[in-house]
Amino acid sequence: MVQKISYCRICQASCGIIANVEDNRIVQIVGDADNPLSQGFTCPKGRRGGELLAGPSRLTQSLKKQPDGSFAPIDPLVAAAEIGARLTEIIGESGAESAGMFRGTQQAFNSLTRSIAAAWWKGVGSHKIFSTMTIDQSAKWVVSGRMGDYMGGRQGFDDADVWMLAGTNPLISVNGGTADGVLMHNPSASLRAARERGLKLIVIDPRRTETAYQADIHLMPVPGHDALIFAGILNIILSEGLHDREFCDRFADGVEALADAVASATPQRVEAVTGIPAGQLLEAARLFAKGPRGMVSTGTGVCMGPDSNVAEHLATCINVVCGRYRREGEPAFGPAVMMPDLPARAEVSPPARSWERGWRSRFGAGVLMGELPSCTLNDEILEPGEDRIRALIVSGANPLLAMPDADRTRRAFASLDLLVAIDTRLSETAQMADYVIAPTMFYERGDHTMTMEYVFPKPYAMATGPIVEPPPGTIDDWRFFFELARVMDIPIRVSGRDLDMDAPPSSETLLQWAAGRGRVPLAEIAAAPHGLLAAPRQAKVEPASDAMKDNRLQLIPEDVAQEIAAALARPGAGDGELRLIVRRMRGIMNTLGREFRDIGDGFNPAHFHPGDMARLDIAEDSQVRLTSRHGSVTAVARADPTLRPGCVSLTHGWGGLDPASAQGVNVNVLTGHDALTQTVNHMPVLTGVPLMVERAA
Repeated sequence: MVQKISYCRICQASCGIIANVEDNRIVQIVGDADNPLSQGFTCPKGRRGGELLAGPSRLTQSLKKQPDGSFAPIDPLVAAAEIGARLTEIIGESGAESAGMFRGTQQAFNSLTRSIAAAWWKGVGSHKIFSTMTIDQSAKWVVSGRMGDYMGGRQGFDDADVWMLAGTNPLISVNGGTADGVLMHNPSASLRAARERGLKLIVIDPRRTETAYQADIHLMPVPGHDALIFAGILNIILSEGLHDREFCDRFADGVEALADAVASATPQRVEAVTGIPAGQLLEAARLFAKGPRGMVSTGTGVCMGPDSNVAEHLATCINVVCGRYRREGEPAFGPAVMMPDLPARAEVSPPARSWERGWRSRFGAGVLMGELPSCTLNDEILEPGEDRIRALIVSGANPLLAMPDADRTRRAFASLDLLVAIDTRLSETAQMADYVIAPTMFYERGDHTMTMEYVFPKPYAMATGPIVEPPPGTIDDWRFFFELARVMDIPIRVSGRDLDMDAPPSSETLLQWAAGRGRVPLAEIAAAPHGLLAAPRQAKVEPASDAMKDNRLQLIPEDVAQEIAAALARPGAGDGELRLIVRRMRGIMNTLGREFRDIGDGFNPAHFHPGDMARLDIAEDSQVRLTSRHGSVTAVARADPTLRPGCVSLTHGWGGLDPASAQGVNVNVLTGHDALTQTVNHMPVLTGVPLMVERAA
């Protein structure tokens, strides 16, 4: 048995691991105690990475659908040639916009695939690119586009006095919020150390989560009213004069208008709608405003709920009015090691509103951070039109299970002329595909952490080679996209270099080029077997440049003001109404890991507060029927005293589309498009959904 050092690529934390390898098989994964960032921590899903590589559901050869609906093996290079020829034919008949691509989490954690796929897609010339971000936390993109960004940097967790976490449970998800690295690495120990040095923690969550259990103040609301809660906190801070006037005067427009907009969100109003006691809301707002250091971080619980764009905007406004950013002359934080090291400046990058400029789809959607909203994908496929999507490439994602309104997504995918899935499993999406490309997996390929640096709390980097050989029938994802480009006669330019399309470079060469502008040479990083913690930047936050000195954050532009008014006017839940909320399991990353039958219950139970079970005469382990305006599922009832009464909790990313699936129910059967879908990003409501519950026959 040989021990090999690498890092995990299941999520953005990129924790250091030690793999015990025997006969080209990973038999055990443990945390690397010498890794300077994760310091020996790994989560359950990371420790099972070897099982994911060698599990019975792993695809080790690419597949082509036959006329009878079965699959037959196909060489991936032959598949690329056939797919490239078919794409060229479709684009020739219907134009570039008839092709679409959907990118998922597992592409995001693969450095070379991200860059090569993007370069190929640029050559295709289609605007029809989608990702899981617009069914996740794209409200953050919308806020940046409408408010602008302060370029001096956010305050950090390590020296914070107070922190507010809303709609996130990082002790389970290992993701604390807004790309700030909060509680990402060894979260329990990190939070414990912060609490011991005096950090005050405020958590907003309708469940007493593992993180909420550690909080000084836990606001436990009726779900679906995050915008009202943040408005209430802002109202207290602004009406009591607890905001940072100096920061606001210099960098923010609209403070007084914002105060007027949230004036109706009194503690009493918040209590009446959300159930949060007025005194507790006052205590939380005053504790946060007292600071003086620390931020609000939000997660999917906020960004998947009703009025998510407004809620995220108001949460960011709390950070702004409290001045929770690094000022001119303060030490600048820069996580860049392999990325270019850019200066931090005490200035504002103005609102870009990219969706209001340039190309727009026939459904009124503009481009947001280079892509279209995922919830317009079905329309793009199903609705007749000259630029209807006829061909779709799905890379590292399972949109059929992740998207709302699964029945319509299934109809859309069935109507395509060409569906290609690049997947390590025969997922629900892959089962519908014309071609399934079996890629290599992490630990079977080299990579480095450059694309994850922006979320690390310290300037850290690691480079690793493969630690096991891939199955002979697989192909690196990036090489598949390279072959598509070659077949379609599309030139590829990455890292400032035009590739020789007749002689693909090695993965090692591509990784070297990608890191060529970093402040630490890749050779030095690769020579550090446990990863490199680079010397902190000595730079200070610089003064504003002449070109940017007059820019200001826009706290309440006209469209935001209208959305705030609508959100704050929404009534609360009716008596006895139940609402769906979602949770995560320790052992699953979105839909990856569902095959492990010993994770959790092995299915997806519906969790109820014991009081609700008694009121509804529902017994433990009995079958219950959950019905929303979008669909119904039958699940097994389980008591959960950590829930606020009135909530039903199912796990995100679990279950199958078949109601009889042994993997349990899929929560997104209960979700879809309705009047609460957000502007700009077309984000649907995926949590805080009203439900009817009855005992199943």
